Amino acid sequence: MKRRDFLHRSTTGIALATLGTAFGGIRLRALAASPTLGIWRQLTENSDRVFVLIQLTGGNDGLNTIVPVENQLYYQARPTLAIPKSQTLPLTHTLGWHPALSGFRALYNDGRLSIVQNVTYPNPDRSHFRGTDIWLTATDSDVFKSSGWVGRFLETLAPDFPERLPDEPLAVQIGTTQSLGFQGERGTIGITFRDPETFYSLVDQQSTSTLYDPAPDTIGGTELEFVRTVELSSQLYSQAVKRAADRQKTNTVTYPLDNPLAQSLRIVARLIAGGLSTKFYLVSIGGNTFDTHINQGSLTGIHPQLLQQLGDAVKLFLDDCRGLGIAHRVAGMTFSEFGRRVMENGSRGTDHGTAAPLFVFGEQIIGRQILGHDPDLMNLDSRGDLLMEFDYRQVYAAALLQWFGAPMNTMQSALFREFTALPLFQQASSVEPWEDAALVQSLSIAPNPCTSSTTVSFVLPAPAYVRLTVHDIRGRRMLAHDAGEYPAGPASLLLSTDRLPSGTYFVRLHVGRLQAMKALFVER
Repeated sequence: MKRRDFLHRSTTGIALATLGTAFGGIRLRALAASPTLGIWRQLTENSDRVFVLIQLTGGNDGLNTIVPVENQLYYQARPTLAIPKSQTLPLTHTLGWHPALSGFRALYNDGRLSIVQNVTYPNPDRSHFRGTDIWLTATDSDVFKSSGWVGRFLETLAPDFPERLPDEPLAVQIGTTQSLGFQGERGTIGITFRDPETFYSLVDQQSTSTLYDPAPDTIGGTELEFVRTVELSSQLYSQAVKRAADRQKTNTVTYPLDNPLAQSLRIVARLIAGGLSTKFYLVSIGGNTFDTHINQGSLTGIHPQLLQQLGDAVKLFLDDCRGLGIAHRVAGMTFSEFGRRVMENGSRGTDHGTAAPLFVFGEQIIGRQILGHDPDLMNLDSRGDLLMEFDYRQVYAAALLQWFGAPMNTMQSALFREFTALPLFQQASSVEPWEDAALVQSLSIAPNPCTSSTTVSFVLPAPAYVRLTVHDIRGRRMLAHDAGEYPAGPASLLLSTDRLPSGTYFVRLHVGRLQAMKALFVER
């Protein structure tokens, strides 16, 4: 093949960044890295479960999403942005939904949505770029990685990666850029596109594997072979995606055209119902939309509009999955790089903050639960932001262990160390449940932050042997205390922290085979 023809074909199949789309400039990038089909079947042999990630880019304001309606500090900190209690949708006696989230409220009441409060990571970074990288790579704030947690998870099942291509993509993103989350240690796993028809029509369908001269045995030749593999994967995956879309041409609900997230989820539902074996999907509304520094809005405005799009889109998607007969296979979560400040700023908006709630949804989740306590507006960090109660990787661990049934060593490889999974998903058949929602919810630490000691309180569902361990943010065990046998009911332990330097720690409660974990802050 002539160089000019090769470049033309490669550009057609790969670099489509300049194409306008109905979703606001979404582009396509097909990538070659993927394990063998045989290894991939190891993942899907006992489960055809799918996980959908919804990214709230820009930093969602958690306090105006799940509103602390009985906390006067909230209303004092937000004289123009606070949501009046009478305008919220009732959730608990102390919390209310933003009125724009009627979709989420319906899902919660139906047992198809749960809430995890006060989620972030130790020493949170308030930069959009760095914060996003941390969530996608599943790292601590001072650790820099070039691979994502999804990519690493899929690679543990792919010892031959990236020499061979499966018949179908392992992960799919519908968005504006290639996600770091799908990057593995040995290459990127997945494809990015705007819709199946355009993906198929823009990629050359003629095989070019026999039209090239052999690449030279040099570094440049190796790179050339990679580019050729990318082109081949574009052709291969475009056909697989098109077949799935053709098998399911319609949805069972009507998705509004003016809701970009809903339109993305419409495509995801079709591909899942059409039989595409992809395990991870990533979607977003697009742009840095949740970065509401100016004129955020209270009952109306930018943020309420975004919440409306989010709640409506997820509700339609799960209803569609029911209609298509795939609801039992689908679960997902929302995530954002950080929450917003407790206090509103002088521009009727909110600035970059720390902890915030996230949402887990699906037919097979442990629904209608709120993990964690109401936001504590009395005890804030040195900058006046919310403290962490749960590490975001505890949610990732739950997805890997409970939803996909991955073994513990696979979770540790994907997340770099062990995290106590929150009880969020109905267990895969290969995994014995060891998290208990009631135990997690009952675990409290006060005072927190503390100086020389604190009290760890909990409620035991039955008599059990109790053990307490304290770990630093690297997972190293700093303290251990065997408390012995305890009867069922309320209990507490005095934890001495006078030997711990100032910093963030994790207290892990071991109750028989059950565990629960919460963050502890030590200040001198």
